[in-house]
Amino acid sequence: MMVILLLLGLLLLFPILRLVFGLAGWVLGLVGTLVIGLVILVAFAALFRFFLVAVLVVGGGVWAGRALFN
Repeated sequence: MMVILLLLGLLLLFPILRLVFGLAGWVLGLVGTLVIGLVILVAFAALFRFFLVAVLVVGGGVWAGRALFN
């Protein structure tokens, strides 16, 4: 969680760098935003995969339990 907050803080820093450094800062801000967005997307994809596996395991257990007791 702390990593995501740190990355969001860096994301807020890039527009300031863009204003300070002009066009080079604009390119830096664009690249930084894309990189941070990709990192956050990968982090959420890993969490989504974990939750998907958990749902499948719990759902499979419920389905097996219903099949045994019916």
